[in-house]
Order: sequence, then structure tokens, then C-alpha cells
Amino acid sequence: MASEWEVRFRSLDGTNLVGTVTPPVGATTGLAVLVHGAGVTREEGGFFTRLAVGLAGAGVKCLRFDLRAHGGSGGRPHDITIAGIANDIRAASDRLRQEIGVDGPLHVIAASFSGGAAALHAASRPRDLERLVLLNPRLDYRDRYVDSRPYFRGDYITAEAGRDLDERGFTEMSPFELGRALHNEAFHLDPEVYLRGVRTPVLMVHGTKDTFVPVESSRRYLPLFAGPAELLELEGAQHGFAVHEDPGYADPQTQLWQAQVIERVTGFLTV
Repeated sequence: MASEWEVRFRSLDGTNLVGTVTPPVGATTGLAVLVHGAGVTREEGGFFTRLAVGLAGAGVKCLRFDLRAHGGSGGRPHDITIAGIANDIRAASDRLRQEIGVDGPLHVIAASFSGGAAALHAASRPRDLERLVLLNPRLDYRDRYVDSRPYFRGDYITAEAGRDLDERGFTEMSPFELGRALHNEAFHLDPEVYLRGVRTPVLMVHGTKDTFVPVESSRRYLPLFAGPAELLELEGAQHGFAVHEDPGYADPQTQLWQAQVIERVTGFLTV
């Protein structure tokens, strides 16, 4: 396979983003943007690196990029919003299309925190997507950033947490700085609404032992997609398709699960 190369581009609001393009083996049969989760980088601990290679072997040209305020990309953590991430996905899609000089739909693969943002992008720009893959996706942002936070009472933030926002610009690290814009935005991102706008074929993959984003979330929201959607469950897998406490993805079982995911995703995108 030819060597990968780094690209730099800007999001809609001018945020500088950096990514890696993986060329296909042989003729290009498709394009895919890989969107990592919160608190990591475009490599997803090495999983996205291997996923890009697997897709390249099937003719899919990939761009994996660092989200704003992650890795080598610009932006401040407490300014992160779901709308901003969705716009980053659009910008990455535009940049990848420029690589071959052809305009048209492509695939988006998003993990964890970025799952809902990718679905929001798919709902708002249906002509941009051919297929959507969501890996242990976070789909309900209100639950994560309002309802489950101890410093919200009846939709109102506590005085102490409000002072934190005033004085330092964020409430907590989870895993990035949670700012005022994200907390406000979460009230208006209802998966019962935006998922119904996703008409492109969807594949969700989720581990049954995921303690960060429980598999029940994907089971609950699967019927809401307007287009064909399926859910692949990996029995026993934790978040990231790994065994418990294997952040380096070194355990043989982790590697087996991730290889299964790569195979299934590749098949889904190259039907």
C-alpha cells in the first residue's frame, strides 16, 4: 500500500484541523471519513489506523482527522459543541472529496462521543452521505451533559457550577472541558427528532458490556432511523471493543473483536 500523508484544512468556523489520508489499494471504490471519540486522537488508540488499512484493502480511501481541541487540531476544549463537531465532519468530507476532485456522497464512520454528531450531520446533509457507521455511539447528549450531571437541578445549573463557568469557562473535565455552549446545546439535541432525519443506511456496532455508553442506548434508538439500520452486538465487549482495562488494545480478545468490527464495517461499505 502507498504511504499515508497528512492534510490540513479548516472547519466552517475557521478552526484548523489536521488529518491523515490513507490511499486505497488499486482503484478507489469509495471514500470514508473516520471520526474519533472524545479525549483521544484520529488513531483511536490504533484501532482507526487498522480500520483505515482494512478499508484501503477494499478500495476505500480514508481520511481520519483530529477533532477540534484534540490531537494536532486547533480550538479550545471548553468551546467544543456537537454542532461544531458536525461541521468538522462536513469539512473533512469536503477535504476528502478534493483529494480525488469528484463531488458526491461518501461514508462516515464515527465512534462514541462523535456518533450523535455524525447522525446530526447525516440528517441535515442527506446528499453528502452514502452510508453511516456508528461505533458504540453517544446519541443522547442531554442525558450525558445535563440529566446525569449532579450540578443540574430541574434543568437549572447550580450556583457553584455557574461560578465555575464564569471563572474558568467549564464545569468539569469529562474527558474534555465541558463549557457553557455544550451544556446549553444539549437541551435541544433530541435523538427522538434528529435520528428520524437519517435516511442513509446505518450500521451500529456496540459491545454488550460497554459501561460508558450502554448497549441499551443503541437498542433503544435503532428503530428511529428513517432508512435501513442494523445493530451488531459484540458479546462481552467493553467500550472501544476491548476487554476491561485494556486501553492499549493489546489483549488478544480485544484484537479479535476489533478485527471482527473491521471486517463487518468493510463489508457494509463495499456491498
